[in-house]
Amino acid sequence: MRVLLAIVFLFHSLSFFAQWEPGFDVKEATSTIAMCNSFNFIEQYGTSENIIPEHFNLHYTSNILSMDNKFEVYENDHVGVINYRGSTDKMISWVENCYSAMIPAKGEIIIDEKVHDYAFASHENAAVHAGYGLTVVMLSEEIIEQIKALNKKGIYAIMITGHSQGGALASLTRAYLENLPKGELSEKNSYKTYAYAQPMSGNKEFSEEYNTRFSDAGTSYSIINAEDPVPYMPFNYEEEKLITKKKIGAWIFGDTEFKAKKLGQDAFIRLFERGLTGYVKGSNTLINKILGLKFGKIEMPAFVADINYYPIGALKELPVFTYPKIAVDVSDATEDALKDLEQDSNGKWYKKEAKFFQHKPYNYYVAVLKKWNVPAYNRLEERYLLSDL
Repeated sequence: MRVLLAIVFLFHSLSFFAQWEPGFDVKEATSTIAMCNSFNFIEQYGTSENIIPEHFNLHYTSNILSMDNKFEVYENDHVGVINYRGSTDKMISWVENCYSAMIPAKGEIIIDEKVHDYAFASHENAAVHAGYGLTVVMLSEEIIEQIKALNKKGIYAIMITGHSQGGALASLTRAYLENLPKGELSEKNSYKTYAYAQPMSGNKEFSEEYNTRFSDAGTSYSIINAEDPVPYMPFNYEEEKLITKKKIGAWIFGDTEFKAKKLGQDAFIRLFERGLTGYVKGSNTLINKILGLKFGKIEMPAFVADINYYPIGALKELPVFTYPKIAVDVSDATEDALKDLEQDSNGKWYKKEAKFFQHKPYNYYVAVLKKWNVPAYNRLEERYLLSDL
């Protein structure tokens, strides 16, 4: 199958990765979002060779770990890239997403009687997503081993990337590595993070510390499509008053967009926050017991009474992904079939946008090129995947 791609034209040499430059780098972004599509391409086409940038070699592919997680390590002469797979269709993968009670950002997790000390932040009130935090801890020994393998080759510049759940793991892995005890890894290592469509992974205290250390320094980026629902998960609401004179004025004069849906969401979460917190903690205690059947007894830190997640990473927004016009012959269509279609002003019927189309990793790849590398975008042979429609 001829798949594409413009990515092979993007780079003649990637020696620019030898030393990090703070700030968003288009070449780094186009490389990492291409790699985020590797798992999808392998599943659909049996190979990812048409999407991986030239001059990068696959150094390592992990086995399936933790809750159906997997990661790859790529390298060239100067840089290593850790690439996390996103959510899969396995139930255990979605258990990881739903294990959304927060645990302290520093503490210990005991898995099958083995103690794992961890730290994602130093602030005493910082807390992180239990499912993602547990996965990073479970994968940490293998990740550290692979970083040491890169170091033996003289590679100390390491990018961490992933899409969706993989993006959250990429950011939390960054936080974990940066908070390791001194001497655990070489001090020569430097990291840069590009997370795509990532759900949120910690509370305000965690977010503020992470952003101060990494995002504000130009070494951690969160790239999202504003119409993609996943980056707004799990629960999140504004801490200040819902309605103020200043807000009303900004809405009236158009300085700030009025978002009724967001206002209603904030009001709902605040109204039922105590009950929601209790529900999350209760349901996650059950999830913890279920995971114990798979991994041996898991002793997690006490859940934190906080459900207000905050985003991390310097934000970069992509344009809304355009769903192609797919005409449908409705001459023999049933009434039920028409529910999945939409009609234009000329009476023609088209397929409705597929669910989670705005979240698909290949659409992120196309949008990154469209926004930041128009010549490469114009060379694309495929601007969407049939499997995403």
